[in-house]
Amino acid sequence: MTRIFAASTLYGAMTVAAAIDAGQLGRDDRERVLLVCNNVEIPEVATPLHHMPGAAAVLARFHRVVYWNDLIYPFHPALWAPRDEDAPLWRTVMAEKMGIRPGPLELVVESIQVKPAQTLCKIFSDATLAVYADGVMSYGPTRNDLPRTIHGRITQVLYLDLVPTLLPMLLTEYGIPSQPVHTAAVLKLMAEVTDECRAILDRVIPPRLARNGPDTAVLLGQYLSPLGILTEEEEEDLHLRMFRNALRLGFTSVVFKPHPSAPSSLADTLGLAAREAGVAFLVLDVPVLAETVFEYLAPRQVIGCFSTGLFTARALYGIPVAQIGALEVIRRMRPYANSNRIPATLTHALLPDLEVPTGHQADRVLDVGHIRAEVTPYVQAVGYCMQPKRYAFLRPVAEEYVAAAVDQWEGRPELSMHFNERTRTRLDLPGPRTWKWRKGKGWTFRGSRDRNEPDDVPFTDITLSGFASLVEAKDDRGVLEVGARLLAEHENLDLLIGMAQAHIRRKETDQAKRRLKRAVEISAGSGRALVWLRISETAAKLGKPGDELRRQAAGKALSLNPDSPAARRLVKNGRPGRK
Repeated sequence: MTRIFAASTLYGAMTVAAAIDAGQLGRDDRERVLLVCNNVEIPEVATPLHHMPGAAAVLARFHRVVYWNDLIYPFHPALWAPRDEDAPLWRTVMAEKMGIRPGPLELVVESIQVKPAQTLCKIFSDATLAVYADGVMSYGPTRNDLPRTIHGRITQVLYLDLVPTLLPMLLTEYGIPSQPVHTAAVLKLMAEVTDECRAILDRVIPPRLARNGPDTAVLLGQYLSPLGILTEEEEEDLHLRMFRNALRLGFTSVVFKPHPSAPSSLADTLGLAAREAGVAFLVLDVPVLAETVFEYLAPRQVIGCFSTGLFTARALYGIPVAQIGALEVIRRMRPYANSNRIPATLTHALLPDLEVPTGHQADRVLDVGHIRAEVTPYVQAVGYCMQPKRYAFLRPVAEEYVAAAVDQWEGRPELSMHFNERTRTRLDLPGPRTWKWRKGKGWTFRGSRDRNEPDDVPFTDITLSGFASLVEAKDDRGVLEVGARLLAEHENLDLLIGMAQAHIRRKETDQAKRRLKRAVEISAGSGRALVWLRISETAAKLGKPGDELRRQAAGKALSLNPDSPAARRLVKNGRPGRK
């Protein structure tokens, strides 16, 4: 009897190892083989999980370790799969290469929707399957349809219990049960991993900073710019905002834990800002889990965007957490069914936002009553909108939630992002009756259920989200009409920039300059280089009439971020297309 555990990260291998310790994977008389899959873009320059610090504690739970990349070299694990007719041949070859004995076989995989998990399921077509999920992405819907030959063999989904009482949506459309990995087993194993990493942490973390743990904030970087969610400059600015808020909260030392796959240059500006602020600062770029840092340093707070590490810090270690930028990410999320939508949604719904002075400040991660009553139907409604055909059984939940949320529409901007007019029209969901800008028709007062007229001409909500849709569509008349209505209620940089761009396209130079000057005025106290870059880049589109504004805003951006090549270019000449 053999059980193969396929893992691409140490965090994932730790998850199944803890499940083994807790006895959640059946009898112990089976041979356990850890199949390591290095799925990063260039595996040859990345450290596979079985060579990472702390791996020995995890590997001790397995009888053997096999490196999948070596077995299929020179092919990439995320790309290679055998032809259907060749799968039986590969079953024989791989069993021989991996030393698998005849008899019953079980395969435990992650990310069942993509390769290499699907490749393994195809090759070992005689194996029963179990799926494990590391992180909060498991609370969202399954990304792709699975063939009966795969989902019919899956017996369970294992997940980390990071949002108490919230059940994963993953694979529920196939009626597959899920169970949380026992938290006590996870914490026990993580303590072993931390002990193994203690020597390397002692070496890279200065003693003074290590002693200062209770006054330390840990900032978590993510993998946003390579995924196209943010640009590199926007992600760099996001880290700066985390750092400045940590200083505002009184922290005297800051540790930045970058994502292992993120560009190293994203941490450069943080180092400069720390030197200027005179606080102890460390970029912890050694390949250790963020959880080992939590246990080693016992920091007073963890700050991030929507990283799973925020939830492990709060739910497993009891460390206060906060987020910056989750709503921004939800607004920028493309396509709608992007798997990161649910993690960002949970982060915004449950974690305090450090950039909101009033309002949503409560930490609700462990608020079981709130999660059951509000967050569960909210996540299910969003999940239904992401995958409506696969999760048709959640339609009543989505209808009830969206209808009940109509009165909250103005106070909760995320509602018009998740349940925008286009989505509600497509899925025939209820929604608020609001004034909408209809291209070619002007203003119309219409609710999402009022569909007596044909829907060939799109409607736009009079909200920031609707305004952003008009900007993307370059509907200049709509941008100016909707922007004027929204500006009457509240001045906003996004509105002013979007309207200035519309004026520029319409060759209305004076109006564009007036909007940009007002943008400069309302941003006078902003310490975000990205704000000034946006103003400067828009002014550059004006050509010579915008030169003064361009240099003024770019100079401000350069003073905040001296390493920004975009700011240097805009100070010098900056006009689009100029070489």
